Amino acid sequence: MKRTLIMLAGAITILGCAGCGSETKFKSIDDIEKYRAYYNESLKELSEVSYHGRSNYGDGNIKAASYLIDELQKMGIGPMEDEIGAEPQQATPPFKGTASPCGPMRFEGTPDDQMAYLQHYSLPLNVMRGAMQVIIDGNELVPAVDYVAKEFSPTCKGEFALAYPGVDTYTSVQELADHLNSGIYKKKFVVIEWEPYTETIGTNAFDRYREFLDMLQADKVAGVIYRLESKLPYFKARSYYVTPVPAFFIWNGLAEGAQKIYVNMESELIECHDAHNVLASIKGTKYPERRYLLMGHFDHLGYMGIENVHPGANDNASGPSMMLALAKYFSENPPECSIDFAFFDAEENNLLGSFYYKNNPRYPQENIRYILNYDMIADTPESIYLQVPEEGMAGYELIQKINMTFEEPFNFILDDIKDDSDNYFFALDGVPSLYFHTEGKYNHIYHTPFDTYDNISDIGFERLFTLTINFIDNY
Repeated sequence: MKRTLIMLAGAITILGCAGCGSETKFKSIDDIEKYRAYYNESLKELSEVSYHGRSNYGDGNIKAASYLIDELQKMGIGPMEDEIGAEPQQATPPFKGTASPCGPMRFEGTPDDQMAYLQHYSLPLNVMRGAMQVIIDGNELVPAVDYVAKEFSPTCKGEFALAYPGVDTYTSVQELADHLNSGIYKKKFVVIEWEPYTETIGTNAFDRYREFLDMLQADKVAGVIYRLESKLPYFKARSYYVTPVPAFFIWNGLAEGAQKIYVNMESELIECHDAHNVLASIKGTKYPERRYLLMGHFDHLGYMGIENVHPGANDNASGPSMMLALAKYFSENPPECSIDFAFFDAEENNLLGSFYYKNNPRYPQENIRYILNYDMIADTPESIYLQVPEEGMAGYELIQKINMTFEEPFNFILDDIKDDSDNYFFALDGVPSLYFHTEGKYNHIYHTPFDTYDNISDIGFERLFTLTINFIDNY
């Protein structure tokens, strides 16, 4: 179905707001194709394989941050000024690891005019950028197609027997762990059915793995396979620790009664991985004290085995690319209110980049008029999920009004506040905020090597771009 905005003649066309009174007028930008082309150019660049999934391998996240800074400087947009000047503080959200202040590290030697955009911090990070091979009874499984390795897994190599202990008779992770540590599973991978494990054992809802896996003894059991019916994406969220034994999720290629598994998986815990937020700002011409914070993370998963790079085109090269397109527009059309841009690193690491910024802000949080967060916006927009705290509902109502001026409005779905993107900690604090996430035909390749520039869509760009500009103009 073709989706377009109502376009009339003129450099800037004024659209009436359907259903919200004749006194409200909204813009449509006639040269929208210029901004769309720039959005696609940036998205393609950031999702190139040469960025290594915007991970620390090959300095992919450093290269991505440098690209963002270069583009902002070309537009004449300066760094976000530090109006507080406090000593940076460690940030440790519950169940999410720790982000600690650090120096430039891999940005050492960067010119001062570029360094001013950066906020530095570090965190532990388990990486998998070596071998990644799983063979069951002679059949080699395909990473991300048949299985994923859990991100906290240690290095493992060898052939092991498969065992099926069952979980139905156990009521706690301690009981199950005691059984597995009994000695009868030495040099064996145990297969655990995922649904009974989560429903019967009663594991910690914040971390369904560590509580159990940390109890296992590597000399008593070789590893754990969670078997489930449907595909589970690869994550990096729990990569700040390493468990005693490796764990896999397998949904294809593990038949009932399978007897042997061969594993060759290399991992490495980097105790001090340096991450870097990119912070920029456009000062308002009339109301500089009114500050809109646009945010989106630029990091992604990197590798699950050196031959399995995750480019992260939709997640989330799309968010920073939208932000750059908006930065380009506002650099050419100076806004009356101030617009801040926070390109966060380490979102895939339990939102630590945004949490670190929230605990080490450049200006008081109460000065934020509204937050707009762009995370995975390059899918076909069959639906757009929005997360809005109670304090942001007036903004949500305006977003709906703007949306209804489009020839084909978005299908908005108001979702609960969840800890799955960078708006989360701000929303918990009651900061007016709105999170955009599109979901359509490419949703099934989320967190896989197939999230590439060839598997994205800009069909929603025009409306979301125009919606943002009108929101900032009218809120």
